[in-house]
Amino acid sequence: MGTRPQPVEPDDGALRRARALGAPTRVQILSLLKAAAVPLTAGQLAESLGIHHTAVRQHLELLSAAGLVHSEALPITGRGRPRVGFTAIDDSTDAPYRELAAMLAEAVRTGAGAREIGHEFGKRVAASPDGPLATLRDETERMGFHPLLQRRGTRFQLTLSECPFADLAAADPGTICSLHLGLAEGIAECDGSLQVEGIRLADPRHGGCRIVVRASAT
Repeated sequence: MGTRPQPVEPDDGALRRARALGAPTRVQILSLLKAAAVPLTAGQLAESLGIHHTAVRQHLELLSAAGLVHSEALPITGRGRPRVGFTAIDDSTDAPYRELAAMLAEAVRTGAGAREIGHEFGKRVAASPDGPLATLRDETERMGFHPLLQRRGTRFQLTLSECPFADLAAADPGTICSLHLGLAEGIAECDGSLQVEGIRLADPRHGGCRIVVRASAT
């Protein structure tokens, strides 16, 4: 048996970002900050969410550590302590991490394995009228994998040109890659016309992982 890879913290904070977006309250805070035209204080966020400002501050600390939120001193008006305002850091790449975090949070909540959770999420993907193969291709494109579909007889190979979770997958392929294999299996299960044979892994930093599927016998 090989040595089990030890989780490591990616240099760009990808793992912290995924963890930070794993809590619904933090996702709500980030959404409020993105929608706001001006920086919001912890008190304003607490009032909007109906929770104590101390809890909001704790969430903000985690979001800041993950590089998702920026804090700044606000102009002093009247007496009282200086106020701190928070703004969301503009990063359009956080959507895939939010979805990944939701799947990981579900795995923690239910105690299920990554592949099993991916399978369940795959069954929830809206089906393409062109069938499960098109659904799989479209979903991997939407998630940022930029797939290339090739046919070889009754088999199809979906090469994932890029990995939006490259650092996470390199640190813990047993979780991240198994989750996306399960996702493919859940999508393929939609009408029974497609079967996932497996995933051939490559270095996620360079892309090239391949999902192999075949048409089921009729």
